[in-house]
Amino acid sequence: MKRLAVLALLLLLIFLAFYRGYATAPQVVDRVEIEIRGSKSGWKSEITQYVLNLVKPGESVDMEELTYLKEKLESLPWVETCSLSISSRTLTVKVVEAKPALALFFDGYTYLLNKKGYVLERLEGVANFSPIYYYKGKSSPFVVENDFVKIKHVLKTQIELISRKLQTSAAFGEKPEVTLTEAGAGLIFKSSRMIVYLDNSENAWNNFIGFKEAIGRLQPGVYDFRFYDMLVRGAK
Repeated sequence: MKRLAVLALLLLLIFLAFYRGYATAPQVVDRVEIEIRGSKSGWKSEITQYVLNLVKPGESVDMEELTYLKEKLESLPWVETCSLSISSRTLTVKVVEAKPALALFFDGYTYLLNKKGYVLERLEGVANFSPIYYYKGKSSPFVVENDFVKIKHVLKTQIELISRKLQTSAAFGEKPEVTLTEAGAGLIFKSSRMIVYLDNSENAWNNFIGFKEAIGRLQPGVYDFRFYDMLVRGAK
């Protein structure tokens, strides 16, 4: 009985070793199938082209190359996650598309960005998307990183601060239109007829919120917290 158990274990180990060697051995790819789910924004062509540039029918692919391909695909702005497998000489690529996290309007176009700040798409005019930010700086808000267009780090940090403050503070009775520059932000409260200028620091935001809480409801006008602790100008 013990001999049978040892023999069975030995056969199992041989099978596992054979299977592991087979699974990791290079395999010829005759077909490439790409399944994409998630967003409906039509980025399949970009993803497909990228895959076919790296893997062509008739080539041999091993596990190391599959790992490399997965890393390269997940570095694309349009890809959230992906998985790859080879069976019957068919490479199957399953992709979950990235979704736009925010929009930036600049120079007549709306740029849809993923959560990392990479540009997914450019649309002419002002798109119906929320949240959307309006950039009015003197230089371009974008840089090229890893061959793809991305919003500048200082602006991404600024947007994250604005988003957090607008979500957590009870000081805002309405959702403002947000304009951005390299140096700060402007909040336009259309219903309240107020414009609030802030720099990129937490201090400016805290001063603004503290000022509002101290005097109660703000009157229509222009409030500027960029240069001094609490400066109000043009209040009407």
